[in-house]
Amino acid sequence: MNVSTDSEFIDAVASESGLLAEQSELADSTVLEILEQSYGLKGTLVRIPTEKDDTFRLRDGQETYLVKVSPPDEDPVIVHLQTACMEHLERTAPELPVQRLIRSLGGDPQILIPAPGGPFDRVFRVMRFMPGELLATHEASAGQLELVGSSLARLGLALQDFDHPRADRLLMWDLKHFHRMRPLLDHLDDEDKRSLAEDIFDQFDEKVVPLLNTLTSQVVHGDFSPFNVLVDPNGLDYVTGIIDFGDVVRTPVIFDISVTMANLLGTNPANPWEQALPVVDGYRSIRPLPDQELEALIVSAQARLLLRALITQWRANQLPQRRDYLLSHSKPDWDRLAATAAAPAPALSPTLNQTR
Repeated sequence: MNVSTDSEFIDAVASESGLLAEQSELADSTVLEILEQSYGLKGTLVRIPTEKDDTFRLRDGQETYLVKVSPPDEDPVIVHLQTACMEHLERTAPELPVQRLIRSLGGDPQILIPAPGGPFDRVFRVMRFMPGELLATHEASAGQLELVGSSLARLGLALQDFDHPRADRLLMWDLKHFHRMRPLLDHLDDEDKRSLAEDIFDQFDEKVVPLLNTLTSQVVHGDFSPFNVLVDPNGLDYVTGIIDFGDVVRTPVIFDISVTMANLLGTNPANPWEQALPVVDGYRSIRPLPDQELEALIVSAQARLLLRALITQWRANQLPQRRDYLLSHSKPDWDRLAATAAAPAPALSPTLNQTR
């Protein structure tokens, strides 16, 4: 992609990530008609509010399904990347609790719907609705968080040999582009926040950017967050479901771990790394990380949390009608970043399980 400045790059990557488009709703009646004609499914349809896709829960007798329809400005090939990733896991790692696609009556994992108002056809997919409790709603123990980390490691191992023509797509959440996101600081009017953010950018430039071309890379889930992990607090395996492959991308493996860590950083201000580090222990118990990548992982976890706060701030300026709502959701991220910055950064020992 030919862009001369980081600001132009941000506009380009935001567009390809679907963050500049307005949602275009497909009528419930149209969705029900497609479900009956193309999948032989009927039932009660309930719309679920989401950022980009039209998303529904369908209850057909005793079965419950998730229905997703891509927006008309999203290239169907990008959606096929997600679909192909899920199919790969179904074939090669059926033991993993990954959301499964439902084939159409014609045997297809996805179908296309013409979208007169957009540049692309919309992609229609049906998946099994996975029961369970979101990790985000459960206060996990250190041992349970280790199981979250080991589940992520197993998922990554299962994706090691997966590839796709659009695996290298541009994604704003992908930390391999983080060092080009400094222009997002222009949307901050709080000097304390700006100083905190600049320090994290400086650390990333010093400790991560020089390694970018050497870090272990592959296609990853990309959003293994507490909102995409289902758990059974009383189960031995703990993790019962892995959902939402919308951020699948080829990137350094440590950036996949950073997503989970970032969501746990600073939740206890007195010990900001307390919940994030067991995830690393669990991951490394299944898939060891090269020693030279450990320090970069600590920085990238903070960078991911900062990126979320910055993108939210940027979107608040892009969408003034949602500004107050968006900024209210970003305040906890800034509080957690400040708590993390105030604490000593942990040194991840090359010897497993000596991180705390």
